[in-house]
Amino acid sequence: MVCRLLEQYRPRTAGLIQTGQSVSAEFAAEARAAQLAVRRRVEDAMREAGIDVWISPAAALALRRTGWNRPARRMNLLWTFIGLPAITVPAGSSADGLPLGLQMAGAYGDDERLLA
Repeated sequence: MVCRLLEQYRPRTAGLIQTGQSVSAEFAAEARAAQLAVRRRVEDAMREAGIDVWISPAAALALRRTGWNRPARRMNLLWTFIGLPAITVPAGSSADGLPLGLQMAGAYGDDERLLA
C-alpha cells in the first residue's frame, strides 16, 4: 500500500521509505535486539546509580541559528533509539540571544512521570 503512495512524498522521504522496505527481516530482528540490549544497559545503569532522569544539554554545540539541525539531533539520538521518553524545556538564552534548552530523559514507559 505504501508503495502506491510514494509519489505523494518528497523524493528524499520516498527514498527513505523504499530503503526501509528493502531491509530484510533478519536485519530488522538484529536491529531490534541491539536496541533492547542498549536499553537494558541504560536501565541497569539507572537502577544501580539511582537515576530517575538523565539530564543533558539540548544541543551538543553552540549553534549559530535555531531550528532542526544535526548537532541537536545527536543529543536525543540515544533516547530515541532505545525508546526512552525525552523532553526539552527552555533553559535561558546564549550570549548571542539564541534559546538554550535542557533535555531530560526518563525511564522506559515512564512518560507521565517525566512530564510531571
